[in-house]
Parts: sequence; structure tokens; C-alpha cells
Amino acid sequence: MKIVTVLFFLAACQSGFAGGDTNIIAMSDWSKPVGNSDGHTLRVRMIVAYGRSAAFDGPHPETQVYLEFQNVSSAIISPTQFYFDPKAGLRCAMRDANGLLLRPSGGNTLGTGTSWITLPYDSTIRLRANHAGFGSTPGEGLVLMLHPEAEQYWWIRTGDTNTYYLSGTFTVTTPTNFVPKDIETARAVWSGTLELPRMKVYGSRQ
Repeated sequence: MKIVTVLFFLAACQSGFAGGDTNIIAMSDWSKPVGNSDGHTLRVRMIVAYGRSAAFDGPHPETQVYLEFQNVSSAIISPTQFYFDPKAGLRCAMRDANGLLLRPSGGNTLGTGTSWITLPYDSTIRLRANHAGFGSTPGEGLVLMLHPEAEQYWWIRTGDTNTYYLSGTFTVTTPTNFVPKDIETARAVWSGTLELPRMKVYGSRQ
């Protein structure tokens, strides 16, 4: 019964992606919730997938990294707002089972876009958090391109017998030029750092 439940859960997760041609590689646990002084509270988890986004038509699938945010405010208040900037805010580390860091593979690409996000009470949103178009052909291992200009790019090649875990933080910083239109908007703006729990992204079953 447990196996059936797990398979159903994975199928449900995969069906939530556009295009229906995406396989989930790894999904972290939810982070600990972090709230601001006015009660607006968020938590986040990371999802790594292998597939094709709606606008991608490359020769092989891409490695897709998503951050899924959930509004877990303890009171029903106005929607929470935060500034989503994955290039500046997402910082991860890849370690093996012994805790040793995997060195970045290098690379250079353009940054991902930024936007203001409005998330109502008791709601969830999944946002793309890495560069589009980077992946590997089947059998080449795992190419995990986050933000190479910040040394956030790893290529674990086929034949590597280590098990690797990804963990990190996501920091939201409100732009200095932001001017709220009223006091309620000012209270609804969230900023802070969320700790992404460690998750296995490559290696043998444990």
C-alpha cells in the first residue's frame, strides 16, 4: 500500500508541470516558515526536474529547478508580496555523502528574470529559478545549471559513484527604490532568508 501511495504522489507532482513531459529528479522538504513583524509568513521547497518547458525546443531535455513558495501566515490577512530574484537570492552547495563540497564546473550565461510575486493566504506558487536550455543527453549524467556567474553550476558525469546532496538558502531582498502605496501594502511585503533542506539529487538509493 505504501508503494502505491508513493507512486500516486509522484504522478500527481509530475502532472503539475506544463507540457506533461517532465520527470522529477528530487524534491526537498519544506523549509521552516519565516514571518515578518506583521504576520506574513512564507516557506519554500526546491524541485529539480528533467524535461522541457513550454518555450524550450532544444535537442535534449533541460534540467529545471523550481522554487515552490507557500503562504502559511497564521491569520487571514492581505496577500503577501515578495521580490523574486533567483540570480541574487539563490545560493546552493553540492556535497557528497561525507560532506565534501563538489567544485563548480564553471560556465557563463545571462541572468534569470525578476518579478514581484503576490501570494494570497493559504496558497502556493511554483517559480522557475534557473537558466533555461541547459541539460544533458540521456546517459551523460546530471547537469545542474543554477547561476554559473555565482559558481552555481555542477556537472556530475555518468560513472561517478558518489551520492550528492544539494542544500542552500533563498534570500529575498526588497529593492531600495520600492515605495509602498499605503501602510497595508508596506506590511504585506516580505523579506528574509529561507533555509532549503538538504535533498539527494544524484547517486545510489539509500
